[in-house]
Amino acid sequence: MFNKIKYLITLILVAIILYAFTAMYSFHQIHKGIYFNDKELIENYIEWPSVKRNAKNYINIKILNKIQSEKTLDNLGDVGILLSGFAGKFIEIAIDTYLNSDGVILLLERVKKKNEIPKPSVVTLLGCFMIMENEGINSFYINYEIEGKEYPIYFVRDGIKWKIKKIEFPKKLFEKIK
Repeated sequence: MFNKIKYLITLILVAIILYAFTAMYSFHQIHKGIYFNDKELIENYIEWPSVKRNAKNYINIKILNKIQSEKTLDNLGDVGILLSGFAGKFIEIAIDTYLNSDGVILLLERVKKKNEIPKPSVVTLLGCFMIMENEGINSFYINYEIEGKEYPIYFVRDGIKWKIKKIEFPKKLFEKIK
């Protein structure tokens, strides 16, 4: 009986370790995709429809709030609503066109902060466990910080892989829109 319990506990521990390792490995694969500008890795570990929908909703809400707060657009009445609709459609087209693995690769090629990203290694693979915040059994997030602003990046489990599903933007990201 004692051997069966020991076997069951070992099996449970191995399952937990493998479960945690799949999350760490997926996060590490995205890190490698960004560091090496690998389109295939970026494509495989990001749930693009969900990320696009998230970005569209965020930007459309910000534009609508900005348009509604402008006093000059109040005088336009229905034309102001039409203008906000055009702005929303323009944003949707831009996001559908550029928010994909090709767009990310182009953006990464233009960014000059490549030396700030650590080279993927076993240390970064194991270290990613330290920055992962568990949100449940099937999701976790990391807080990516750039220029003092935090961007929570949410991952969800997709089989044995974990994919980026949502990116939250800081509340004051588009505060300078005039």
